[in-house]
Amino acid sequence: SVSITDHDKDTPSENPIFAEPNSGAQNDDADIFAAIICGDAAVGKNMWMRCDVNAHFGDSFDILGIVDDVRTNFDMASGVRYIVDDVPDLDWIKEVQSSWKPFIAGGFVLKFPWHTEEDVKLTIEKENQGEKSETEDRIDTYHEILLEGGIAFGTGEHPTTQLCLNWIKETIEEDQEIEMFLDYGAGSGVLGIAACTLNKDVKAVGVEIDVDAIRIADENAKNNDANMNSFLPRNIGGDDESASLIMKAIQRSAVDMLPEEMDSQVFDACAANILAGPLISLAETIAGMVKTGGKIGLSGILEWQSEEVVEAYSEYFNNVHVQDTSGGWVLISGERK
Repeated sequence: SVSITDHDKDTPSENPIFAEPNSGAQNDDADIFAAIICGDAAVGKNMWMRCDVNAHFGDSFDILGIVDDVRTNFDMASGVRYIVDDVPDLDWIKEVQSSWKPFIAGGFVLKFPWHTEEDVKLTIEKENQGEKSETEDRIDTYHEILLEGGIAFGTGEHPTTQLCLNWIKETIEEDQEIEMFLDYGAGSGVLGIAACTLNKDVKAVGVEIDVDAIRIADENAKNNDANMNSFLPRNIGGDDESASLIMKAIQRSAVDMLPEEMDSQVFDACAANILAGPLISLAETIAGMVKTGGKIGLSGILEWQSEEVVEAYSEYFNNVHVQDTSGGWVLISGERK
Protein backbone atom coordinates (compact mmCIF):
# COMPACT_ATOMS: atom_id res chain seq x y z
CA SER A 1 0.00 0.00 0.00
CA VAL A 2 1.09 3.59 -0.66
CA SER A 3 0.03 6.87 0.96
CA ILE A 4 1.02 10.45 0.10
CA THR A 5 0.82 13.23 2.67
CA ASP A 6 1.78 16.89 2.87
CA HIS A 7 5.32 17.20 4.26
CA ASP A 8 4.41 20.70 5.50
CA LYS A 9 1.28 19.66 7.40
CA ASP A 10 0.68 21.74 10.55
CA THR A 11 3.25 24.33 9.53
CA PRO A 12 2.77 27.83 8.02
CA SER A 13 3.64 26.30 4.63
CA GLU A 14 0.75 23.81 4.69
CA ASN A 15 -1.40 23.92 1.55
CA PRO A 16 -4.84 22.34 2.20
CA ILE A 17 -5.64 21.47 -1.42
CA PHE A 18 -8.75 19.39 -0.69
CA ALA A 19 -10.69 22.10 1.18
CA GLU A 20 -11.71 20.11 4.22
CA PRO A 21 -13.78 22.09 6.75
CA ASN A 22 -11.77 24.59 8.78
CA SER A 23 -8.76 24.11 6.50
CA GLY A 24 -8.60 27.77 5.50
CA ALA A 25 -8.60 26.96 1.78
CA GLN A 26 -10.24 29.32 -0.69
CA ASN A 27 -13.64 27.81 -1.23
CA ASP A 28 -14.44 29.54 -4.52
CA ASP A 29 -11.59 27.87 -6.34
CA ALA A 30 -12.95 25.61 -9.11
CA ASP A 31 -10.04 23.20 -8.79
CA ILE A 32 -10.74 22.74 -5.08
CA PHE A 33 -14.40 22.00 -5.81
CA ALA A 34 -13.29 19.39 -8.33
CA ALA A 35 -11.12 17.77 -5.69
CA ILE A 36 -14.00 17.64 -3.24
CA ILE A 37 -16.17 15.68 -5.67
CA CYS A 38 -13.28 13.35 -6.47
CA GLY A 39 -12.68 14.48 -10.04
CA ASP A 40 -9.37 14.83 -11.86
CA ALA A 41 -8.05 17.25 -9.26
CA ALA A 42 -8.20 14.52 -6.65
CA VAL A 43 -6.28 11.96 -8.70
CA GLY A 44 -3.17 13.72 -9.87
CA LYS A 45 -3.61 17.36 -10.84
CA ASN A 46 -3.43 18.61 -7.26
CA MET A 47 -0.24 17.93 -5.36
CA TRP A 48 1.66 19.51 -2.51
CA MET A 49 4.98 21.23 -3.04
CA ARG A 50 6.69 18.67 -0.78
CA CYS A 51 5.27 15.21 -0.25
CA ASP A 52 5.96 12.35 2.12
CA VAL A 53 5.41 8.98 0.46
CA ASN A 54 4.91 5.94 2.67
CA ALA A 55 4.99 2.52 1.03
CA HIS A 56 4.82 -0.99 2.43
CA PHE A 57 6.81 -3.87 0.91
CA GLY A 58 7.54 -7.42 1.82
CA ASP A 59 10.90 -7.95 3.52
CA SER A 60 12.24 -9.73 0.39
CA PHE A 61 11.89 -6.66 -1.85
CA ASP A 62 14.98 -4.94 -3.25
CA ILE A 63 14.55 -1.58 -1.53
CA LEU A 64 17.63 -0.02 -3.16
CA GLY A 65 16.31 -1.05 -6.57
CA ILE A 66 12.93 0.56 -5.84
CA VAL A 67 14.59 3.77 -4.70
CA ASP A 68 16.65 3.85 -7.88
CA ASP A 69 13.51 3.30 -9.99
CA VAL A 70 11.86 6.26 -8.28
CA ARG A 71 14.87 8.47 -8.96
CA THR A 72 14.97 7.42 -12.63
CA ASN A 73 11.22 7.67 -13.34
CA PHE A 74 10.90 11.07 -11.72
CA ASP A 75 14.10 12.31 -13.36
CA MET A 76 15.58 13.37 -10.03
CA ALA A 77 19.06 14.87 -10.22
CA SER A 78 19.96 13.86 -6.67
CA GLY A 79 19.28 10.74 -4.67
CA VAL A 80 16.00 10.05 -2.90
CA ARG A 81 15.93 10.72 0.83
CA TYR A 82 14.33 7.78 2.57
CA ILE A 83 14.23 5.75 5.75
CA VAL A 84 13.30 2.10 6.27
CA ASP A 85 11.25 1.01 9.27
CA ASP A 86 10.41 -2.53 10.29
CA VAL A 87 6.69 -3.29 10.68
CA PRO A 88 5.91 -5.50 13.69
CA ASP A 89 4.53 -8.94 12.89
CA LEU A 90 1.10 -8.51 14.45
CA ASP A 91 -2.46 -9.55 13.68
CA TRP A 92 -3.26 -6.15 12.19
CA ILE A 93 -6.94 -6.90 11.75
CA LYS A 94 -7.28 -7.38 15.49
CA GLU A 95 -5.06 -4.37 16.16
CA VAL A 96 -7.26 -2.09 14.06
CA GLN A 97 -10.49 -3.55 15.38
CA SER A 98 -9.39 -2.98 18.96
CA SER A 99 -9.22 0.76 18.28
CA TRP A 100 -12.79 0.89 16.94
CA LYS A 101 -15.15 1.33 19.84
CA PRO A 102 -18.96 1.42 19.68
CA PHE A 103 -20.16 4.96 19.28
CA ILE A 104 -23.38 6.89 19.69
CA ALA A 105 -25.00 8.99 16.98
CA GLY A 106 -28.55 10.29 16.78
CA GLY A 107 -29.84 8.01 19.53
CA PHE A 108 -28.23 4.94 17.97
CA VAL A 109 -25.36 2.82 19.24
CA LEU A 110 -23.37 1.62 16.24
CA LYS A 111 -21.27 -1.45 16.89
CA PHE A 112 -19.22 -4.05 15.04
CA PRO A 113 -19.32 -7.85 15.36
CA TRP A 114 -16.39 -8.01 17.79
CA HIS A 115 -18.02 -5.66 20.27
CA THR A 116 -19.52 -7.15 23.45
CA GLU A 117 -22.47 -5.96 25.49
CA GLU A 118 -19.94 -4.67 28.02
CA ASP A 119 -18.36 -2.54 25.27
CA VAL A 120 -21.78 -1.07 24.53
CA LYS A 121 -22.45 -0.37 28.22
CA LEU A 122 -19.10 1.39 28.62
CA THR A 123 -19.82 3.56 25.58
CA ILE A 124 -23.21 4.58 26.96
CA GLU A 125 -21.68 5.20 30.38
CA LYS A 126 -19.05 7.45 28.82
CA GLU A 127 -21.74 9.29 26.86
CA ASN A 128 -23.57 9.90 30.12
CA GLN A 129 -20.42 11.16 31.84
CA GLY A 130 -19.74 8.07 33.89
CA GLU A 131 -23.11 7.88 35.65
CA LYS A 132 -23.00 4.11 36.17
CA SER A 133 -26.18 3.99 38.20
CA GLU A 134 -28.15 5.35 35.25
CA THR A 135 -26.43 3.36 32.50
CA GLU A 136 -28.71 0.31 32.82
CA ASP A 137 -31.81 2.50 32.62
CA ARG A 138 -30.52 4.39 29.61
CA ILE A 139 -29.42 1.40 27.52
CA ASP A 140 -33.01 0.83 26.39
CA THR A 141 -33.25 4.40 25.12
CA TYR A 142 -30.62 3.70 22.44
CA HIS A 143 -31.18 1.65 19.30
CA GLU A 144 -28.32 -0.72 18.50
CA ILE A 145 -27.18 -1.21 14.90
CA LEU A 146 -24.69 -3.93 14.01
CA LEU A 147 -22.45 -3.11 11.05
CA GLU A 148 -19.96 -5.17 9.13
CA GLY A 149 -18.56 -1.96 7.65
CA GLY A 150 -15.75 -3.22 5.43
CA ILE A 151 -15.22 -1.27 2.23
CA ALA A 152 -18.65 0.36 2.23
CA PHE A 153 -19.03 3.95 3.32
CA GLY A 154 -21.21 4.80 6.29
CA THR A 155 -20.09 3.41 9.62
CA GLY A 156 -21.45 6.41 11.48
CA GLU A 157 -18.32 8.25 12.59
CA HIS A 158 -18.35 10.98 9.96
CA PRO A 159 -20.29 14.16 10.86
CA THR A 160 -22.50 13.80 7.77
CA THR A 161 -23.66 10.32 8.80
CA GLN A 162 -24.42 11.60 12.28
CA LEU A 163 -26.35 14.54 10.86
CA CYS A 164 -28.43 12.12 8.78
CA LEU A 165 -29.05 9.80 11.74
CA ASN A 166 -30.27 12.74 13.82
CA TRP A 167 -32.61 13.76 10.99
CA ILE A 168 -33.92 10.21 10.54
CA LYS A 169 -34.69 9.82 14.25
CA GLU A 170 -36.55 13.12 14.34
CA THR A 171 -38.40 12.44 11.08
CA ILE A 172 -39.48 8.85 11.79
CA GLU A 173 -40.53 9.59 15.37
CA GLU A 174 -42.54 12.66 14.34
CA ASP A 175 -44.30 10.96 11.42
CA GLN A 176 -45.51 7.44 12.17
CA GLU A 177 -47.22 7.33 8.75
CA ILE A 178 -43.89 6.90 6.94
CA GLU A 179 -43.88 3.46 5.31
CA MET A 180 -41.40 3.69 2.43
CA PHE A 181 -37.93 5.10 3.09
CA LEU A 182 -35.28 5.72 0.42
CA ASP A 183 -31.56 5.60 1.27
CA TYR A 184 -29.96 7.07 -1.86
CA GLY A 185 -26.22 6.36 -1.97
CA ALA A 186 -26.73 3.67 0.65
CA GLY A 187 -23.13 2.61 1.28
CA SER A 188 -23.28 0.30 4.32
CA GLY A 189 -27.05 0.78 4.51
CA VAL A 190 -26.82 2.38 7.95
CA LEU A 191 -29.39 5.12 7.22
CA GLY A 192 -32.06 2.80 5.87
CA ILE A 193 -31.41 0.33 8.67
CA ALA A 194 -31.80 3.15 11.20
CA ALA A 195 -35.23 4.03 9.76
CA CYS A 196 -36.34 0.38 9.98
CA THR A 197 -34.98 0.08 13.52
CA LEU A 198 -37.09 3.01 14.69
CA ASN A 199 -40.28 1.66 13.12
CA LYS A 200 -40.60 -1.99 12.16
CA ASP A 201 -43.40 -1.09 9.71
CA VAL A 202 -40.97 0.91 7.57
CA LYS A 203 -39.64 -0.67 4.38
CA ALA A 204 -36.31 0.83 3.29
CA VAL A 205 -34.80 0.72 -0.18
CA GLY A 206 -31.16 1.51 -0.82
CA VAL A 207 -29.82 2.78 -4.13
CA GLU A 208 -26.09 2.41 -4.69
CA ILE A 209 -23.70 2.27 -7.68
CA ASP A 210 -21.08 0.13 -5.91
CA VAL A 211 -21.78 -3.61 -6.15
CA ASP A 212 -19.67 -4.49 -3.11
CA ALA A 213 -21.46 -1.85 -1.04
CA ILE A 214 -24.82 -3.32 -2.08
CA ARG A 215 -23.77 -6.74 -0.84
CA ILE A 216 -22.55 -5.30 2.47
CA ALA A 217 -25.73 -3.21 2.88
CA ASP A 218 -27.92 -6.27 2.29
CA GLU A 219 -25.88 -8.29 4.79
CA ASN A 220 -26.09 -5.50 7.36
CA ALA A 221 -29.86 -5.29 6.85
CA LYS A 222 -30.18 -9.04 7.38
CA ASN A 223 -28.06 -8.94 10.55
CA ASN A 224 -30.27 -6.19 11.97
CA ASP A 225 -33.56 -7.81 10.94
CA ALA A 226 -34.28 -4.69 8.88
CA ASN A 227 -36.80 -4.75 6.04
CA MET A 228 -34.34 -3.29 3.54
CA ASN A 229 -32.91 -4.22 0.15
CA SER A 230 -30.42 -2.29 -1.96
CA PHE A 231 -30.23 -2.02 -5.74
CA LEU A 232 -28.37 -0.47 -8.62
CA PRO A 233 -30.15 2.65 -9.94
CA ARG A 234 -32.19 2.40 -13.13
CA ASN A 235 -30.91 5.82 -14.15
CA ILE A 236 -27.22 5.36 -15.01
CA GLY A 237 -26.46 8.96 -14.12
CA GLY A 238 -25.47 12.11 -15.89
CA ASP A 239 -21.72 11.86 -15.32
CA ASP A 240 -19.37 9.47 -17.11
CA GLU A 241 -17.85 8.05 -13.92
CA SER A 242 -21.18 6.96 -12.44
CA ALA A 243 -22.38 5.59 -15.76
CA SER A 244 -19.16 3.58 -16.17
CA LEU A 245 -19.42 2.13 -12.64
CA ILE A 246 -23.02 1.09 -13.14
CA MET A 247 -22.43 -0.49 -16.55
CA LYS A 248 -19.46 -2.47 -15.21
CA ALA A 249 -21.54 -3.58 -12.23
CA ILE A 250 -24.33 -4.79 -14.48
CA GLN A 251 -21.87 -6.76 -16.60
CA ARG A 252 -20.02 -8.50 -13.77
CA SER A 253 -22.58 -8.99 -11.04
CA ALA A 254 -25.86 -10.64 -10.17
CA VAL A 255 -26.90 -7.59 -8.13
CA ASP A 256 -30.41 -6.46 -9.06
CA MET A 257 -31.40 -3.17 -10.60
CA LEU A 258 -34.03 -1.07 -8.85
CA PRO A 259 -37.48 -2.50 -9.72
CA GLU A 260 -39.38 -0.30 -12.14
CA GLU A 261 -42.29 0.17 -9.74
CA MET A 262 -39.91 1.72 -7.20
CA ASP A 263 -38.45 4.16 -9.70
CA SER A 264 -41.35 6.56 -9.19
CA GLN A 265 -42.92 8.75 -6.50
CA VAL A 266 -43.51 6.01 -3.93
CA PHE A 267 -41.25 7.07 -1.04
CA ASP A 268 -42.44 8.98 2.02
CA ALA A 269 -38.93 10.09 3.00
CA CYS A 270 -35.42 10.03 1.56
CA ALA A 271 -31.97 10.41 3.09
CA ALA A 272 -29.06 10.99 0.72
CA ASN A 273 -25.56 11.31 2.16
CA ILE A 274 -23.33 11.67 -0.88
CA LEU A 275 -21.46 14.82 -1.96
CA ALA A 276 -22.68 18.22 -3.12
CA GLY A 277 -21.82 17.73 -6.81
CA PRO A 278 -23.63 14.40 -7.25
CA LEU A 279 -26.54 15.61 -5.10
CA ILE A 280 -27.07 18.58 -7.38
CA SER A 281 -27.05 16.37 -10.48
CA LEU A 282 -29.47 13.94 -8.77
CA ALA A 283 -32.06 16.57 -7.76
CA GLU A 284 -34.55 15.64 -10.49
CA THR A 285 -33.97 11.90 -9.96
CA ILE A 286 -34.59 12.06 -6.21
CA ALA A 287 -37.58 14.37 -6.69
CA GLY A 288 -39.02 11.77 -9.07
CA MET A 289 -38.97 9.16 -6.29
CA VAL A 290 -40.43 11.15 -3.35
CA LYS A 291 -44.17 11.54 -2.85
CA THR A 292 -45.84 14.94 -2.64
CA GLY A 293 -45.35 16.03 0.96
CA GLY A 294 -42.48 13.58 1.38
CA LYS A 295 -39.37 14.65 3.28
CA ILE A 296 -35.71 14.78 2.28
CA GLY A 297 -32.56 14.94 4.39
CA LEU A 298 -29.41 15.63 2.37
CA SER A 299 -25.82 15.66 3.59
CA GLY A 300 -22.26 15.22 2.41
CA ILE A 301 -22.40 18.98 1.87
CA LEU A 302 -19.87 21.53 3.09
CA GLU A 303 -21.24 24.79 4.49
CA TRP A 304 -20.00 26.82 1.52
CA GLN A 305 -21.74 24.43 -0.91
CA SER A 306 -25.16 24.62 0.74
CA GLU A 307 -26.53 27.52 -1.31
CA GLU A 308 -26.10 25.63 -4.60
CA VAL A 309 -27.75 22.50 -3.21
CA VAL A 310 -30.66 24.50 -1.77
CA GLU A 311 -31.15 26.17 -5.14
CA ALA A 312 -31.12 22.84 -7.03
CA TYR A 313 -33.74 21.22 -4.77
CA SER A 314 -35.97 24.28 -4.36
CA GLU A 315 -37.32 23.63 -7.87
CA TYR A 316 -38.95 20.42 -6.58
CA PHE A 317 -39.23 20.83 -2.80
CA ASN A 318 -40.70 23.40 -0.44
CA ASN A 319 -38.91 24.94 2.55
CA VAL A 320 -35.49 23.71 1.44
CA HIS A 321 -33.04 24.95 4.05
CA VAL A 322 -30.00 24.11 6.16
CA GLN A 323 -31.49 22.33 9.16
CA ASP A 324 -28.36 21.30 11.03
CA THR A 325 -24.57 21.70 10.95
CA SER A 326 -21.59 19.81 12.36
CA GLY A 327 -17.87 20.38 11.91
CA GLY A 328 -18.21 22.41 8.73
CA TRP A 329 -20.79 20.05 7.18
CA VAL A 330 -24.54 20.64 6.83
CA LEU A 331 -27.81 18.76 6.53
CA ILE A 332 -30.40 20.22 4.17
CA SER A 333 -34.08 19.31 4.49
CA GLY A 334 -37.26 20.01 2.56
CA GLU A 335 -40.73 18.71 1.63
CA ARG A 336 -41.79 17.58 -1.86
CA LYS A 337 -44.07 20.00 -3.71
